[in-house]
Amino acid sequence: MYILGINGWHTRSHDPSACLVKNGKILAMAEEERFIRQKYAFEKIPINATSYCLHEAKISPSDIDIVAFGWDYKQKYNLRGIKWDYTKNELLDILYPKAIFKYDKKPKLIIVPHHLAHAASVYFTSGYKKAAILIIDGQGEKYSTSIAYGNGRKIKTLKSFPIKDSLGYFYESINKYIGFHYLDSGKTMGLAPYGKPIFTFKNIKLKKDGYSINLPGRLRYSKKHLDEQESLVSLWHKFIKQKYIKKPNPTVNKFNKLRNKIKVEFKISESYKNLAASAQKALEETVGHLAKVSIKMTNCNNLCISGGVGLNCVVNGKLLHNKSIKNLYIFPAANDAGVSVGAALYASAILDKNLNFSRLNHAYFGPEYTDQEVKSAFKERKINYKFYPNICKKTAELLSRGKIVGWVHGRMEMGPRALGNRSILANPKTKSMWKKINLIKNRELWRPLSPSILNEYKDNYFESAQYSPFMLKTFGVKKKNGGLISAVVHVDDSTRPQTVSKKINPKFWHLINEFYKITGIPSLLNTSFNLINEPIVCSPQDALSTFYNSGLDCLVINNFLVTK
Repeated sequence: MYILGINGWHTRSHDPSACLVKNGKILAMAEEERFIRQKYAFEKIPINATSYCLHEAKISPSDIDIVAFGWDYKQKYNLRGIKWDYTKNELLDILYPKAIFKYDKKPKLIIVPHHLAHAASVYFTSGYKKAAILIIDGQGEKYSTSIAYGNGRKIKTLKSFPIKDSLGYFYESINKYIGFHYLDSGKTMGLAPYGKPIFTFKNIKLKKDGYSINLPGRLRYSKKHLDEQESLVSLWHKFIKQKYIKKPNPTVNKFNKLRNKIKVEFKISESYKNLAASAQKALEETVGHLAKVSIKMTNCNNLCISGGVGLNCVVNGKLLHNKSIKNLYIFPAANDAGVSVGAALYASAILDKNLNFSRLNHAYFGPEYTDQEVKSAFKERKINYKFYPNICKKTAELLSRGKIVGWVHGRMEMGPRALGNRSILANPKTKSMWKKINLIKNRELWRPLSPSILNEYKDNYFESAQYSPFMLKTFGVKKKNGGLISAVVHVDDSTRPQTVSKKINPKFWHLINEFYKITGIPSLLNTSFNLINEPIVCSPQDALSTFYNSGLDCLVINNFLVTK
């Protein structure tokens, strides 16, 4: 049975994606932004991602048995007093249009509520037979946080919290007040260590059965939009103005006008740094409390987390020290992109009684390109290249000499983290490399970068180290070896590593190992292969465009090397 999971809608949506599942196994998954080259791909249906999934599995559109959609938009429309004009057949034709895919056999459509799809994405890939599940995001149809219990192939929602209590929108309001974009939570998280948590956010009340948030004003369902993001962020800004800082960051407009023309450093005053630090601390304390509540409510100390807040790696790192948690698992595409996976897996769970889900051990479900396809891309642009049978050794030599390399091989990662298949790589030892790469990517110069490290050596570099293949947990860096990876150590002596397994990604492991042989450092600086406001590269053509429009020194695709 082939099940196609879908996330995406033509109004007020982001991170559209498609996922193909057969017998409970993920065959392919990709985000629409990677194909259309529009970051977040707002308000799009994942047509190109769906086409890729069919192509990867070598099946026809008529082979799809089920289309699983990770939103109940009928409920969402009705709650907001907006007329729902779609029959189930019309909805199916929007998500999986027959005019494009030309299928003979119409698949069945299954609607999976948003938080249930998030819960399925993380629980059914965790490998746990039982687990507490914590979903924290901006909002679903009517809730912003949910606690669920996974047992076997069943997921039961135990408690949900209203949109007014959204922790995702709380953090987005901070992003916006500091001067970032709503979805720039990674910037606020990276800024937090530069400030002091002097603002207490006492309006976030922790309770025995969860939490609540008090704000100056009543949040009502928005009839203008399909979500309450802007309304709730506005209430938070009113609160911040009354209690802490009178005005949003005044430098943001100037920065946004300049950022794509010249490289500038975003100047941020102490008050906004303190706001970031305070919000981060409040989030850590609230999520830590919710973790304990979830475990107590389910009587299970395996914890699964998904939803956009699950990408806050500092929160996740703090949870590693939460004594009530025995095992912690976060889905690599915890944002809305992962909803397509969850919808498909949930449909699998309810339709196929013989399934046994297993632990997800990698995130490489996107497109890969043959040598012939790569050479065709070179020929099309009249680009000179060299082929190296031992490309890992050659690349390691270049990296050891301070070269910055765009690295493309194998299947593209799902989720927002580059995990060694679509990465920009550099020597982590030189502290100045931090600034150099941020300048190349036109990022704010204070933003941290991350390492990929051979799993065998993680204990030598990180405090309380754990296997962390998806770059979703922050660890303290040991002083003994911290100087060897100074370019990836943040100002608070922390970092967000990817631990690389030889079994899971042998080529990337061999590259790092070759670098280790030369330098004695079993790690590389690894950041996503993209420039500002762009998605991570997907194809050889994308890689070439980014390479020639940046300050990268070298480009490696498969076993081919291109230099400037």
